[in-house]
Amino acid sequence: MRIFLGMICFAVFIIGISLLLLSFFKRKTKKRAVITIAIGFLLVTVGVSLSACASSQNATSQLSSSSNTKSEEDEDKETEADKKAEAAKQAEAARQAEVAKQAEAAKQAEAARQAEVAKQAEAAKQAETAKQAEAAKQAEAAKQAEAARQAEEARQAEVARQAEEARQAEAAKQAEPVADAGGYHRDAKGKWHRSNGQFASKREIAAAGLAW
Repeated sequence: MRIFLGMICFAVFIIGISLLLLSFFKRKTKKRAVITIAIGFLLVTVGVSLSACASSQNATSQLSSSSNTKSEEDEDKETEADKKAEAAKQAEAARQAEVAKQAEAAKQAEAARQAEVAKQAEAAKQAETAKQAEAAKQAEAAKQAEAARQAEEARQAEVARQAEEARQAEAAKQAEPVADAGGYHRDAKGKWHRSNGQFASKREIAAAGLAW
């Protein structure tokens, strides 16, 4: 539109000049040519003013557009910054949650380890108690066995002593001279002897009415 208006103004101005030159050469009145030139000049002036106004409006529009674009860019930057801040906040929250989760897992693992250690210690204590009880039981059994052995040895010794005393008593009894034995007597081993000390025969003893 501005170009078209400029071309019209320029054409009117050229026509005015042409009329002026034509009037000058034909020696006619120059009033029409001057009016035409004035109108062309006025149109040129108006066109220049309109062009300047349009340029100003365009500059204002461009400035406004640039301002709007800058504002939009600032808003985009702020939005991007907010997104980044929110993402960083979420990442930090996730990191803290992971740290808390790991701390809780470590705490539970430590509690389980301590419980296992306490369980093993209790089992070892019970095993030691059982071992000591078994050792005491075996010691008591050994003591009782030793006492029983000693008692059995004492009993056997007593039985042997009594048997020996009985044997000796029986031997002494047999060694005593038997009344009405016809001069025969029996020694500690049960052998019969004549009065002269010689061994007597079974026949002699039987003839004397004695038991062999």
